[in-house]
Amino acid sequence: MLSPQEQEMWLELQRETLTRVHASWVPGIPAELLAVARERALGRRWLAKPLAAVSPALLARPAPSDSRSAALLVRAGWLMPLLRVSLECALDLGSLVLGATVRRIVKRSAVVKLRTALGAERYNRILSSQGPVTSSSTAPLVDEDSLIERLTRGGAAELIAYADRLHPAWGESFKLTFERAWFSSSSPPELLPDIVEAALRSRAKSSAA
Repeated sequence: MLSPQEQEMWLELQRETLTRVHASWVPGIPAELLAVARERALGRRWLAKPLAAVSPALLARPAPSDSRSAALLVRAGWLMPLLRVSLECALDLGSLVLGATVRRIVKRSAVVKLRTALGAERYNRILSSQGPVTSSSTAPLVDEDSLIERLTRGGAAELIAYADRLHPAWGESFKLTFERAWFSSSSPPELLPDIVEAALRSRAKSSAA
């Protein structure tokens, strides 16, 4: 049977996810109603019903015999605070994937836009980094708006792939916090798990400070 700690972690992860679920996953619900539903226990249970089909690992009740899976879920509990800064995590990881491309942008107006979107600290970190070249690093230069979207979407995909390795419920949880259309197609992650974990641990530490 699941321990009280394991049951509590599962319920907390469901609660945190449904509090932040992106509106695109529940189309047809007015923004005002969605905001109220996110804040109330009854509303979150109502949201969970249509989402159970797309997120069974997270929203289905774990079987009493599923103790190994629950133990893995608890072991990844350090990810919980990162749900609240999932966009920041995506930008962190996207910057690692596309850092070489960002460093090639020199047009002043584009630099200002990127610096504003990424934040001065993250942007300066990209400039000072000489990270490994990935397949994305050699892509043609694009306008800054497209690059910011690629950074965010690519980083979200890296975040979800890593979380899914720890436990599918974590992967589904992060996925539900982003725009649904981003995941109409998928590609293999480019970052090594150790690199992703180091970036996420650093973000968790800075968010807790």
